Amino acid sequence: MVVQGQSSGATTEGSGSYRADSVTIAGKMPVPIREIPNSVSVITRQRIADQNLNSVEDTLRQTTGVTATPYGDGTSYFNARGYALDAQYDGMPVPGGVQYLTQFDMSIYDRVEILRGPAGLLQGSGSPAGTANFVRRMPLDHFAISTDTQIGSWNFKRQTVDVTGPFNSDGSARGRLIVTGQDRDFFYDDAGEWHGTAYGALQFDLDDKTTLSLSGAYQKQRFSPFDYGQSRYADGSYLNAPRSAFFGADWSYNDFQTSELYANLKHEFDNGWVSNSTLMYRDMRNNSKYAYMFGGVDTATNQAQYAIQGGPLHNQWFGFDTNLSGSFDFLGRESQLLVGANYAYRTSRSESGYVGAGLFDIYSAPSTIPEVDVPYNYGQQSRSNETGIYGQTRLKLLDPLTLVLGGRLSFYGNEHRSIVPTEGDWTSDPSVNNKFTPYVGIVYDLNDTYSIYGSYADIFQPQAQTTFTGAGLQPRVGQQYEVGVKGVFLDGGLTATVAAFNINDNHRAVADPSNPLYSIAAGKARSRGIEAELTGELFTGLNLTAGYTYLQTKYLSDPDYQGLVVDPEEPKHTFKLWSKYTFQDDSSLHGVSLGAGMRAYSSTDRGAGTGIDIGHQGGYAVFDAQVGYKINDHADVNLTVKNLFDRTYFDRIPTRYFGIYGEPRSFMVSLKTHW
Repeated sequence: MVVQGQSSGATTEGSGSYRADSVTIAGKMPVPIREIPNSVSVITRQRIADQNLNSVEDTLRQTTGVTATPYGDGTSYFNARGYALDAQYDGMPVPGGVQYLTQFDMSIYDRVEILRGPAGLLQGSGSPAGTANFVRRMPLDHFAISTDTQIGSWNFKRQTVDVTGPFNSDGSARGRLIVTGQDRDFFYDDAGEWHGTAYGALQFDLDDKTTLSLSGAYQKQRFSPFDYGQSRYADGSYLNAPRSAFFGADWSYNDFQTSELYANLKHEFDNGWVSNSTLMYRDMRNNSKYAYMFGGVDTATNQAQYAIQGGPLHNQWFGFDTNLSGSFDFLGRESQLLVGANYAYRTSRSESGYVGAGLFDIYSAPSTIPEVDVPYNYGQQSRSNETGIYGQTRLKLLDPLTLVLGGRLSFYGNEHRSIVPTEGDWTSDPSVNNKFTPYVGIVYDLNDTYSIYGSYADIFQPQAQTTFTGAGLQPRVGQQYEVGVKGVFLDGGLTATVAAFNINDNHRAVADPSNPLYSIAAGKARSRGIEAELTGELFTGLNLTAGYTYLQTKYLSDPDYQGLVVDPEEPKHTFKLWSKYTFQDDSSLHGVSLGAGMRAYSSTDRGAGTGIDIGHQGGYAVFDAQVGYKINDHADVNLTVKNLFDRTYFDRIPTRYFGIYGEPRSFMVSLKTHW
């Protein structure tokens, strides 16, 4: 048997393209997207820069198949295929990584790789939605400095400085420093946000086959004041309040402090096989105090009940991953193998207090709600650990036929205790041992342009509920079947994917009909749909990404939600487009660029029940436009207009709680320099 090395590198910085040649999200090794039997999207560094995608929320909102919903406090939640999206950072799975947690500024990332559908092979426990892999920017092998200055509507101000290059003459030691500061108001009165981000990375070639990469990041962020948004009138009608209305308290705040350390050691053996070992630590601290309306607004007086709430939160996460990958000769053809193991440990500690503030006129509440002390009346501490052993092989059975086989053996444990009002004993949730999640895929190249594929993927999610006998519930299990067609056109400059999927979500916890205070693992749900995406350079100068999603979800067996949609906030039909055309050297408009984009959604709901407990929004579309000019080889400027036609819509549909308008028309000027 002959073994040989893997080509490495899926970096998008400097490519100038919206298309990525390969990704690492499907199996640690860089693999061409066409050879992956799953639906995959990549938001490249060029697209991040062109669209001024400054936040994770901005970025995932532009991603095919992903729904991004702001919560109002600086965090968001992200869904795909009917379920919550998981996250990885340089391939390291982080439980709950993007859900309801503050995120680092996008200036530190090279790209975001999104795999839709279960990613249990490398993720371990999680949801059937898929996962987003955020890949950090590493030092370049040459000196470069760039700046990005942005000024926009509602006093938006932002500055990024990026410096990178070698430290010595042979380039064996390299570094990078990225610093970003941002300050802005929101489109609604009073509210604002600022944050500062610092990121540093070092790389050392210990010899010609071994590289050590180190990085660290720190971000401090404050939302003050901030607003969870509006309720509805008690009779169920909408407030129809102006988008500029602020319904929170003018003393409210939400402070975040996030730090991260990362280390990777990569070694290429003489036979070409590659070992990768990674350590990562993340610490997130949050402290908040705020007021919000709830329960419905009186139609005659415009008064609503308000509550005051707040408290600290501290999450810590540590992860380790080590793997070995390479090529080998199988039946006279080159195949690949990956084997590895990872470990994750997570702790969380939170305390919160709640007091009723009373009735207030919702339009004068910001200045009339008194700031009072909120004693903590609830506190929880938890800690979990997960270990996994995984493997994947890509067998070239015939020149046009590749079989992908993989599996993961997982071990999971979680325990929790109350810490307020009194400190309790640790209680263990049902553990998961020797849980095997298989993966099978097949890719067949029809010709040099088209390939077809099919895949089966499995994932599990532990459940904390218990049965009447005292035993823990077995984990939820999700299985996905996916088939698709991929194409590569125009000498590799343009890629297209069409995929159909069916997800079965089994063993969901539902109330035990004989013992309602306990649960049984009898719930079932289904998600099915179609996704299509076109990405790349359609012709010289025109970069674009267009994506369409059709989604149908349903509870198949559930005493409370039988027949209802699993995630009514995800639309059945979604279309997203962004394109940018740069006039070429032979044009009289040389140096000018024009950009245009849209996001279109069919109708959505939020909540369940009747009246004020359920909200509905009809379909809508939001259009963006951009014009830019290349001043010289070192500077370019652009003007971006978001929500060009000033469409009024909800980012989060109001019910009894927390309705948030989408951003009105806004303007931003960006000056980018690079040397």
